[in-house]
Amino acid sequence: MPSVVFDHQTFVAQEFGGISRYFCELASRIHGLEDFQAKVIAPLHLNAYLPDCAVPKAAVRLNGKFRGRGRLCQVVNAALAPALTRMSRPSLIHRTYYESLPRVGDVPVVLSVFDMIHEIFPENFATNDVVIRCKRGSVNAADHLICISHSTANDLVRLFDVPRSKIFVIYLGYSDVFAQPAPRDETSPHDRPYLLYVGQRDGYKNFGTALRAYAASRVLREAFDFVVFGGPALSAEERVLIASLSLRPGSVVRMGGSDKDLARAYRHARTFVYPSKYEGFGIPPLEAMSSGCVVASSNTSSIPEVVGDAAVTFEPSDIGDTRLALERACFDDTTRQQLLAAGGLRVREFTWDRCARETVAAYRKVINA
Repeated sequence: MPSVVFDHQTFVAQEFGGISRYFCELASRIHGLEDFQAKVIAPLHLNAYLPDCAVPKAAVRLNGKFRGRGRLCQVVNAALAPALTRMSRPSLIHRTYYESLPRVGDVPVVLSVFDMIHEIFPENFATNDVVIRCKRGSVNAADHLICISHSTANDLVRLFDVPRSKIFVIYLGYSDVFAQPAPRDETSPHDRPYLLYVGQRDGYKNFGTALRAYAASRVLREAFDFVVFGGPALSAEERVLIASLSLRPGSVVRMGGSDKDLARAYRHARTFVYPSKYEGFGIPPLEAMSSGCVVASSNTSSIPEVVGDAAVTFEPSDIGDTRLALERACFDDTTRQQLLAAGGLRVREFTWDRCARETVAAYRKVINA
């Protein structure tokens, strides 16, 4: 019976995070699919999702936070993981990040490549970042690569000169929590109508342009607040920017919480704003569409692959174009109805079940090559 082993890397690097969640979603759906077996080997890890991942695993979570816990995990995994992987006798190994790990005999290796952000925006990262140090070597060492969008695949070919024949493109899914109907007595999480921005805000995420576009529109400022969900607290630099734009006190608000809280925020937002200059895929627009929220997004990198015709798009470096897109998404009722209908159809194309089926098909091609 064919089998895949997922290694420890992302489960040590992330307590929470999109990459570790992807591998848990993938592994749990692959295990038993078409008689394929999956196993996670992470002898000592930090990840919050992995204990609930319904697959066989050699994995113990290290609870508690103390200095050096990541290093301890690395030492334990380096000592135990190779032997445990050999004992599992996998048909292939799926690397979960970019460490240069030793091969296990002649077992083929698959590596997921999520984006080329470090190569395109190196100024946003430290020069000793693990991705910058290790990524090219890991890509070259893998027998096949899974890219999460055609945009990422194209960037990988262009920047690393990877043969296209080595790459599978397999789209991601999104959590079912965003497709759940609202409780009957649900109220808005904010006391005024609002635009919604989700996640990190630094660098290529382009938060400042979205905020400037909002501030440049009198009708948007008067009708809506600007709610930021997740990411760190508003920084001193961001507060200076808000003050410089002469926005009404309290009109830019940060909130946080669980996925259920985020789904509620999507459901009550007038428009979800996604101004990123680059994404390897981009799950938040799918979450918003699934929650019945109109999307206004940038038109770069992988984002058009995800949103299709179900978003108002804009040039992310152009404040005026961004402002016009936001006004259309908020005030043009015909456009809004078209986008809501298109979004409901669009999200059906992106499921974790589909991701798992296509990944197993890719595994079989690798095994039988």
